[in-house]
Amino acid sequence: MTSLAQSVIARAIKQRDLMQAMTEQSKTITARVTSRDRAVSAEVDGLGSLTGLWLGPPASRLDPDALATLIVETAHAAARVAAERYNFLLKEFTARMEELQKSPLARSDGTVIEPR
Repeated sequence: MTSLAQSVIARAIKQRDLMQAMTEQSKTITARVTSRDRAVSAEVDGLGSLTGLWLGPPASRLDPDALATLIVETAHAAARVAAERYNFLLKEFTARMEELQKSPLARSDGTVIEPR
């Protein structure tokens, strides 16, 4: 195998590893938000799906419509936090992937190919 092919394979392995790390880290994203009155706490995963809902003592003093609204608002706030975390992770991933794309590749004769 030529040195160029080895360089390409080494880059592909690094890219694969980076993508696997991104996938694993994105699976660990969660966010929990509690309403100001502490009546509702909502937890979501990295995709914004509700994974937990807790009602505190103040919830019993709310009428059903107000409680429903507070649950939805709190869940949306948690989803926004999870999205911010995911976007930060995606920004880091993109920067690292771009660095890999720009890294030079070595040929067997010692010359280097600089990606455009």
